[in-house]
Amino acid sequence: MSTVEIMVQPAPGVDRFEASVVVNLVRYAFAFYRDAAGAWYFDLELSDDAVRGVGLCAGVDLLYPYRHIDGVPPGHLWVIDKALGGANPRDDDWAEGRAALYYLEVES
Repeated sequence: MSTVEIMVQPAPGVDRFEASVVVNLVRYAFAFYRDAAGAWYFDLELSDDAVRGVGLCAGVDLLYPYRHIDGVPPGHLWVIDKALGGANPRDDDWAEGRAALYYLEVES
């Protein structure tokens, strides 16, 4: 198993970022965005469906509730608290290194 870091926000002040990420040998299209209050979310485009509006919060596998949808990556997606003090990432936490998003690949 390997771990892949996924970029959410490339620079402070960026409110939306799209990333094409290869995990478990499959390319996925993620869109990350924040709302007016500073909270972050992601959408995941799938070949026949999509997962939309998932809040980026620390401490949970963000893909677990969507395992029943065909095409959802089989691994685990986690927000890592690097300097958030237990809070969920907000505003420019990603770009300033206080939070990171990691995908843990699984054996298929």
